[in-house]
Amino acid sequence: MSLNRKAMVMAVGAALAAPGAYAQVKSPAGSDWEFYGKFYPELAHTSSEGATAASTTGLFTFVSPLAATPIAPGNPNAIVHKWEMLISNTYLGFRGSKDIGRGAKAIWQLEQTVNIDEGNTTASFANRDSFAGLAYKDWGTIRLGNMDTPFKRNANVLGFLGVNSGNFVSAPNVLQKGSFGTSSSSSFNLRRANAVDFTSPTILGGLQTMVQYSVGNPTEAGITMTPARNPRVASWSIKWEEGPFLAAFSQETHFDLFGGSLNVPAAQSNTADSAVHSKDTANQVAFVYKIDIHSFEADVAKKKYSESNVTPTVGGKFQQYNNVTYSLIWEARWSGAWRTAVNYGKGSAGSCEQAILSNASCVTNGLEGSQVSVGAAYFLDPNVYLFLLFNKMTNGASSQYNSSANQKPNPGEDITSGALGLAYTF
Repeated sequence: MSLNRKAMVMAVGAALAAPGAYAQVKSPAGSDWEFYGKFYPELAHTSSEGATAASTTGLFTFVSPLAATPIAPGNPNAIVHKWEMLISNTYLGFRGSKDIGRGAKAIWQLEQTVNIDEGNTTASFANRDSFAGLAYKDWGTIRLGNMDTPFKRNANVLGFLGVNSGNFVSAPNVLQKGSFGTSSSSSFNLRRANAVDFTSPTILGGLQTMVQYSVGNPTEAGITMTPARNPRVASWSIKWEEGPFLAAFSQETHFDLFGGSLNVPAAQSNTADSAVHSKDTANQVAFVYKIDIHSFEADVAKKKYSESNVTPTVGGKFQQYNNVTYSLIWEARWSGAWRTAVNYGKGSAGSCEQAILSNASCVTNGLEGSQVSVGAAYFLDPNVYLFLLFNKMTNGASSQYNSSANQKPNPGEDITSGALGLAYTF
């Protein structure tokens, strides 16, 4: 066995033998690296009620034309009521760095989801933040790879008892996602592949900026692409943090990801028209304040989904949708062992436009929605805690905000979820 390979085997063995802290070693090549992770299994139950039935669309318009067609009376709900094992933010990772002189370091990270509940049969390698880059003390850090956007990193700063996204209690379920349809193309809670990312050093006591640009693949998000399409994302954020206070402003633009057309009924979609291009934009502000045992966060986001060069048709094609969402989070650390968290999120019905020949207007009836999450955690150790979570997602007659991990609701369907579990970080 070669020296390098032997050192790596010994390092991984040391990491597995030392829970409760990062396992850090120095390889013969002079690089520092560490093995880390988080296991987060939870036993969850999901149920639903109240999906909009076709009978409610009689003489008056109760649903938006952007929404999916209501299901016939009798069985309008799509969520199967069941218990299931979820792994939420469970992951394993490796990362390292090496001094290369002149105040610079070469850095790398490789991180992936691990399905500890069913075996890793579907998760791909490096499907979480994975990159290579250079870090300069005075000039900042540049990374190339698959990474969270600055917009995602500076929103939902507190998280929810150690979870920032990917769970039914996560604030981005309403704050950073679209209200109609079930495609993730409308989400601004992104990790982007093929990304170039720059983070500045902290200056003036607490000011820092982040910029990222990423290109996509021709078949991204299931879009029928042509050579005229060029899916890409530009994201940037600036934050100021000093003492107990943090404030951040973030902006992100999606080009040709079609967050509108991939979520409206097929007759309104523009994805098959090579002349049409999409530009979806979100602006968000976040404020965090910590006092004694309490932490508070307030986020407000304004999203706009728009498509240009749309040819009017009698049935109407999607052209534009705008709405505003916000989230309020409170976390309390009552003792070294007990923590609680509460989150409330709400999305407005917004406004919309369709390219049509007649004088009819596009309405957004029923596209509002809200989410309430509560949870408690008991720490057996700084790295091990038990948790109990509850969430209620309330949809308007047309909206499809979704907190279910593996299912998709019909318009108007309210979702109730609860879970208990164990988290172990190392």
